Amino acid sequence: MAYLPPGLEAWLVTAYEDVEFVLRDPRFRKSIDEAMPLFAARSGGAGAARGSLLYNNMANNDPPVHTRLRKPLNAMFTARSVAGRRDGVRRAARETLAKVAGAESFDLVQDFAFPFSISVISRTLGVPDSDRGTFNGWVQTITGDAPPEVLRRDAGLMVEYLRGLIRDRRDGAGAPAAGAPDASYDVLTQLATSLAEDEAVAQAYALLAAGYETTANLIVTGFLTLADHPGQLARLWSDPGLVPDAVEEMLRHQSPFNLSLYRYVTEPVELNGVLIPRGAIVFLAFAAANRDECRFPEPDTFDITQPRRDHLAFGGGIHNCIGKHLARMEAEVAFETLIERCPGLTVLTPDEEFDWKASPTFRGLRTLRVGPGPASAGWEREQ
Repeated sequence: MAYLPPGLEAWLVTAYEDVEFVLRDPRFRKSIDEAMPLFAARSGGAGAARGSLLYNNMANNDPPVHTRLRKPLNAMFTARSVAGRRDGVRRAARETLAKVAGAESFDLVQDFAFPFSISVISRTLGVPDSDRGTFNGWVQTITGDAPPEVLRRDAGLMVEYLRGLIRDRRDGAGAPAAGAPDASYDVLTQLATSLAEDEAVAQAYALLAAGYETTANLIVTGFLTLADHPGQLARLWSDPGLVPDAVEEMLRHQSPFNLSLYRYVTEPVELNGVLIPRGAIVFLAFAAANRDECRFPEPDTFDITQPRRDHLAFGGGIHNCIGKHLARMEAEVAFETLIERCPGLTVLTPDEEFDWKASPTFRGLRTLRVGPGPASAGWEREQ
């Protein structure tokens, strides 16, 4: 893996039981500052460098720092808080899909999943409507597989933009007006008033990277999997009440977050008969764990009527995904809207033209053409 510190090897954990063990065992840690001396010792002095303020987010820290960084966000991402946003998210989905109304076909990735997802995360953060086009471009670059120089450029632009928004919030400017639909979900104001500036920037950046790409990919790969199971696709389109169960099975079967960020081990640990030495780097293969036949009978079977909810798509332990309730709700709304507005939806891109992103972490397509199936008389969309 290209992002390993030089001179170091990694252990890849694939079994469900082992992945769950690592997620909850405090000997497997995330703080890069604490890891650097161990990396240096194992690599003959090469070590690892923090390199960017963006490392200083809750995903790359352990308690008590992790606890302090996550605390300002906890109340904003509870199931109850997220449920209160459903109407606004549904409105965003309908607005996004309305832009392709009347088209013979559209790109499910670029015309719906990505702009819908960026609309939701932008509104969650409190990004002004006027900036969302530029914001979308930056986010697609930093969560994609752009050349390093392009990635560094757009990441730098994003950091400075977020820094400006956070300074505005500290000065009492830029927040949504009282009574606006998203006024109570202005995450940037919460971060700006609770954390140091660099910490607030790093947290906002991490929320983007973790929430935008994975949710958009889940919508696309979920629909693609449905298309590979025509009976289940037809059943879901005829019974939207199955959407929550379908999303759970998509999360397990497709695992949009394939591979964890690294952990390191603070002392030798034996895992399933393998001794992992002190200072070793460990990655968790969520996609493999969610298809572990020891946990899930017939793990490759996709059945929206019998979802396996004990999946690890959102990780576990103290580093479980803080946005899991929002991601679930967002995917549910996306499919409810597609069912409502696009009867007979089918995949038009031939299998041999699928263009998967070259990422060890995220699993997603760059494009997927969809349109009415041959049996459909066309789409009816509520305007």
